[in-house]
Amino acid sequence: MMRRVLGLAVMCGTGVLFACGGGEVVVQAQLEGEGGGTPLTELPVRALPYDRDALFEELAAAYGEPEPPIPDSLLALQQEIAAANQAWSQASADWGAARDSLQKLSEALRGLSRASPQYRLMFQDFNAQEAREQAARRARDQAFERFTGLQNRYTQQAEEIQARRDAWAEQAYAKIDSVIAARLKEMDREEFADTTDANGIARFQLKPGQWWIHARYDLAYEELYWNEPITVERGDPIQVILNRASAEVRPKF
Repeated sequence: MMRRVLGLAVMCGTGVLFACGGGEVVVQAQLEGEGGGTPLTELPVRALPYDRDALFEELAAAYGEPEPPIPDSLLALQQEIAAANQAWSQASADWGAARDSLQKLSEALRGLSRASPQYRLMFQDFNAQEAREQAARRARDQAFERFTGLQNRYTQQAEEIQARRDAWAEQAYAKIDSVIAARLKEMDREEFADTTDANGIARFQLKPGQWWIHARYDLAYEELYWNEPITVERGDPIQVILNRASAEVRPKF
């Protein structure tokens, strides 16, 4: 479930930030890959002077009724879908290769005399390749049917579970905006927001003290969630790395 705090992020111009004094925080957001890190561009990042997770936990505890859980069966179904998708992709690639080979044999046959020995030999190869192409196409179609069937099962179950979790969250977290507003007023602090640039970097100039760097990034069936605590001091910049290793990986419906 995606939890949102409405209307409390405050953009602050560079001149104003530096006038406040404090320390610089450099946030680097990236996804790991075979060729190294891939920058996460245009990722909204927030610097919060409070622990948002703790506030949500307090409200959940006060509500009394526990959040509807995500069944293990649904998480297992996600893994089945991922495996089925990979199998379908491989089957599609196998069929494509078999089709291309069949087309090459067909083109070669058109340039030969049917009475030639080479034609008869190549025609035998063509028949064998045609059988392989047809088998590959059937395998591709079966893989696609399995993939879509699993997706349909997942969608129906996920919608039912998400509806229950959304209804619970609407009640349990109804006061979150007012709780955050009161906390900011009590601390005499404000939130700051930035968006990562082409290099996946966002920068903040923050007052000394405890802060949390918050961001989230959506993937196909999961969400990368960050709520990184930092202590800001005057001096050298603080670097915060947002990647899969530092994220809480949350299932997404």
